[in-house]
Amino acid sequence: TKPGGGKVGTPASSMDGQAAFSTRPHDNYVIRKIQSSIRKFFGANVQGPPVFSWEQALFSFLAAFVTLMIITNINKTLVEEHGPTAGIVLGPFGALMTLQYGLTAAPASQPRNAIVGQLLSLVIAQSIGQIDEMEVWLRQSLATALAIGTMVKLGITHPPAGAAALLFSSGRFVWDQVWIMLFANVVAILAATLFNNLHDKRQYPTFWGFGILEDLLI
Repeated sequence: TKPGGGKVGTPASSMDGQAAFSTRPHDNYVIRKIQSSIRKFFGANVQGPPVFSWEQALFSFLAAFVTLMIITNINKTLVEEHGPTAGIVLGPFGALMTLQYGLTAAPASQPRNAIVGQLLSLVIAQSIGQIDEMEVWLRQSLATALAIGTMVKLGITHPPAGAAALLFSSGRFVWDQVWIMLFANVVAILAATLFNNLHDKRQYPTFWGFGILEDLLI
């Protein structure tokens, strides 16, 4: 206390220090980041893909059905004549049909993404799948994540390629099946080009874009 009974006030510099401590830039950044993440959680009011007419849905069904009959029969013939190690790994082709006949104009559906994205993902996955010293779960996680990172960096994102990477990194497949998968992708692209362009309201592909191969090789 001051002489005469008055109290000594808190120094202004001390109060300023406390205020600065309670509102550090780092604290503000964390709060803003949390608030931004919560806002994003509720969506951006963007409309989803349009509902197809019955005629469009029937066309998608028929085109996917015929394309899959072609691919599965090729697989049947390869396995019967050359054994199971010559078979097509069919799982990713369900996703490919969904893209080609359900999201025909999407960038991920286009031939460049289907071929180059699939090629890079399969090579990455098959290479990592041969590392016997690594646990299967770790191989699958690493190969798939690396394939996705590579695709997004190069602008060739293709969801079926991510599925293929997860399967091939298990180590259960041989290198011959990598090239068989690419062959089956080419067959699917040729079929999608034929069937989609028979429809008045569809066009496939919207671009070929294989200039990326030149960029990668030069």
